[in-house]
Amino acid sequence: MKIGNDFAGQKPRFLVKSLSKYPKHSKTTRIMQMLNRFFGVAALATILPGLASAQVVYTDDFNADSSANYNVFITAGSGGPSGDATFAYNYGAAPGSGGLSIPAAPHSADGSTLGLRLRTDNLRSSAGTVVGATAIATKGLSLTTPYRVSVDVWSDYIGSANLSSSGANGTTGVAVGIGSSGNSLQYIAANDGFLVEGFGDNGGGANQAYRLYNNNTHPNPTTANYWAAGTTSSSASSTDPYYTSIFPSVSAPAGQASFAPSTQGGSTAAGTLGFAWHVWTITYDGQNITWAIDGVTITTSPASAVTFAGSQISLGNDDTGLTGSSAANNQLFNAEIFDNFTVTLIPEPGTLSLLGLGALAIFVRRRK
Repeated sequence: MKIGNDFAGQKPRFLVKSLSKYPKHSKTTRIMQMLNRFFGVAALATILPGLASAQVVYTDDFNADSSANYNVFITAGSGGPSGDATFAYNYGAAPGSGGLSIPAAPHSADGSTLGLRLRTDNLRSSAGTVVGATAIATKGLSLTTPYRVSVDVWSDYIGSANLSSSGANGTTGVAVGIGSSGNSLQYIAANDGFLVEGFGDNGGGANQAYRLYNNNTHPNPTTANYWAAGTTSSSASSTDPYYTSIFPSVSAPAGQASFAPSTQGGSTAAGTLGFAWHVWTITYDGQNITWAIDGVTITTSPASAVTFAGSQISLGNDDTGLTGSSAANNQLFNAEIFDNFTVTLIPEPGTLSLLGLGALAIFVRRRK
């Protein structure tokens, strides 16, 4: 009997029908039964991953102007907004052409260097608020738990004498939030959901480089056991060994260093997020909210500590002060870049267990 390509692509029912051609206890029948079980399990192995796979419900690679899909919020300055949000920004272009010489983001499968640029207090100083901020928020998302938000993030800033410390208006943080109504600016001075923030430079202040906000409340990192680094006096500071071990010192892209060697030379302080692509994720499983960068947990907050105003997601940029800068290089280099933004519904652990039990039951039945 030939066993090979003659059976390739055949469904299990072909094998079942074939059994009637042979005596009940013949060797051929036993071989056919084994093949029937094999193809049945193989079919399950093909089907189950599809049933258990995550479902992407929102995605934006910012390769085109998608601003109509978002509410955009910018703190006001005298004479106009203090910052800006630029969609389809070519971050890979040379600084002389308005870009930042940044390589393609980790999840840019097509090699594109187009993304979202957010800047704060770069056009003028903010007025009438605590800090300056720029943010975008999704419209009309309706999410069920569990889900995960993922986005590629690059933090850029102008250096002082070099990148070891930031220059004028260079201390700005990336802010990503979930559970917002999407109808107001989500930043450290006001938010109606869950918000996390991380700084590109080392100017975020003592124990303030990796921040978490629950409905505009900032838990104390030394008493709230939310930070993976612990509850020490440095548990949210970029100088803590937890961060310096996973975020090494890096240099600016060569295009920036050659364009402005007096500010973009040298390297960043270890433990900071600047001048490298990082993948930010926020996972809400219904019980906890976990913020991770490059797969490493930064904070885990109980969902019970948050009252969600909605299901919208925000991407933002906060300044630690109000003062802007009119210098051209400051306006160019002080920016956060976002790319490959996705929201994914993920299967619950219970669902995976049920699928596994179902597969086992089918396999056992086939053996009988």
